[in-house]
Amino acid sequence: MQTPSRRAGDAGRPPFHEALRAAIADRGLALSRVRDHLATRGQHVGVSTLSYWQNGERQPTTRSLPVVQALEQVLALPPATLTDLVTEEASREARRSRLAGLSDLGNTIDGLIAQMGSPSVGQSACLSVTEGIAIGRERSIETKHVHQVIRAVEDVDQAVVTYQGEPGCDVDQISFFAISGCRVGRLGRHAGTGIVVAELWFDRLVRRQETHVFQYVIKDDNRITSYEQYRMHLYPSGIHVVELQFHPDAVPVRVEEFRRRRLEDPDTRQHPVPIYHGGRAHLVTEPTTPCVSGLRWEYD
Repeated sequence: MQTPSRRAGDAGRPPFHEALRAAIADRGLALSRVRDHLATRGQHVGVSTLSYWQNGERQPTTRSLPVVQALEQVLALPPATLTDLVTEEASREARRSRLAGLSDLGNTIDGLIAQMGSPSVGQSACLSVTEGIAIGRERSIETKHVHQVIRAVEDVDQAVVTYQGEPGCDVDQISFFAISGCRVGRLGRHAGTGIVVAELWFDRLVRRQETHVFQYVIKDDNRITSYEQYRMHLYPSGIHVVELQFHPDAVPVRVEEFRRRRLEDPDTRQHPVPIYHGGRAHLVTEPTTPCVSGLRWEYD
């Protein structure tokens, strides 16, 4: 599952609470004085709230942007120094809600992304994803080749993508390789669920409304029999194509497509999928609502 990317200038930027705490320290102001300066600008906020914000115990929301803009004035910061960070935090929370809405795995994925210091969704829109999955002689997924096209909603230089191995897999046996248009950054792994999250850094800054094409490969050396592949569609946009290529000694007796509102829910759609000459089967999804779509297969 791919998850969109971060704004270009954000590599190495501190989270909001650290930036706020450093700015207050630089100005040498007590929180009560910061509160008083805000009040003279028509923004009323308690000392306790400011304390929570600078300690990271709470985060301001987009509704607090007028207060944060006034903070930038009080602390003599360039415009958008803090407000941009608030927007990123709000985007991250929105993404968490979307993932949690599609799977119980959402919190795990968001936790891995947060540990890597990677943000948020909403900086790019997925136009198309084409996945070529090779099923080997041992009936296990060996590689997944992904070709993706995005359009930048904001300036962006990174995408975050996710892969889940089979139950009982060793996450250290799952690797990511860049093919074109990107390079692999940090990885986050969760042994209990078999989830691996990877940063993919683009080979250029993609400006707002520009498109970008990138390709990467996921290699799974676990050799555990696979019976299903799925993708979470966070937004009702773009087209997703997945093609399975089965080894001649591992062609299943049947393949079926499915669709669900949540990964853990019952199917809302089931339909047989033909297996073409050469052991190939495919699915094309054009989601109109957030959903989960995929293919499953059976052997004798």
